[in-house]
Amino acid sequence: MNKYFYNIIITFSLFGCQSIDTVFDKELNKNQTKIQKSGAYYLDDGPEENPPEDLDKINDAQPKYEALSKRANRPYVAFNKEYIPLKKIIPFEEKGYASWYGKRYHGRKTSIGEVYDMYQMTGAHKTLPLPCYIKVTNLKNKRSVIIRVNDRGPFIDDRIVDLSYAAAHRLDIIRNGSELVKIEMINPSLTKANLKRVHENSSIISSNENFYIQAGAFSSEDNATNLINRISKVKFKDELSLKKINKNSLHLVTIGPYKSKKNAEKVLKNISKKIQLNSFIISE
Repeated sequence: MNKYFYNIIITFSLFGCQSIDTVFDKELNKNQTKIQKSGAYYLDDGPEENPPEDLDKINDAQPKYEALSKRANRPYVAFNKEYIPLKKIIPFEEKGYASWYGKRYHGRKTSIGEVYDMYQMTGAHKTLPLPCYIKVTNLKNKRSVIIRVNDRGPFIDDRIVDLSYAAAHRLDIIRNGSELVKIEMINPSLTKANLKRVHENSSIISSNENFYIQAGAFSSEDNATNLINRISKVKFKDELSLKKINKNSLHLVTIGPYKSKKNAEKVLKNISKKIQLNSFIISE
């Protein structure tokens, strides 16, 4: 096995990165895998046959403080090039092309070990600290979204960010497959006034939201049931409202609802003292 293949396999084992996998397939299967002329996606990727009708109503990711992943922020090599991720949240802006990834990776692990949900506001970047939050602006139509970066990639041409299907839909770049964008890293410690300014150009405004703790998302319903049983065995001061929801071919385990994000975060903090979960707050 030559050095090139060895480096790639090591990278896969460390990160499980979907965007690396995409490019790897492209390089190894030039005569087998056809790409649409628009450059939108590989023929075995793309949107599902019946995507949700309410994609325009999917809310922006809600920036919050999160501990950075030690594993996913280590230096790594992809296609004979070394990348050194940032270690902290700092002012950061970048312009380049955004692409997106869809059903081929739906339900698979991201670089930080979470399950990729193509209908959540997430994305991938080569060197930003994971996880972090960024504002992405389509420089052609001026639409903006806020996403949570939890994966590595894209490793192709001048593309700087890979978007989930939902984020790409909100920015109206599904058809073209890529578009010139500007990304800005968001510091969760911003004051409410500054955070409001960051959101003011976002393409949707939400109100009357309910907040939930997403405790897990699985392609296997058995895994979702096992997590509910695991959480149910832990004694908490207040009884938790656990639900299993089938959404977009994934089985979600949620706790809630809560009337405010602050209340949901307080409950999540108490839960985290007794059981380790890759959880975050979602809203509807």
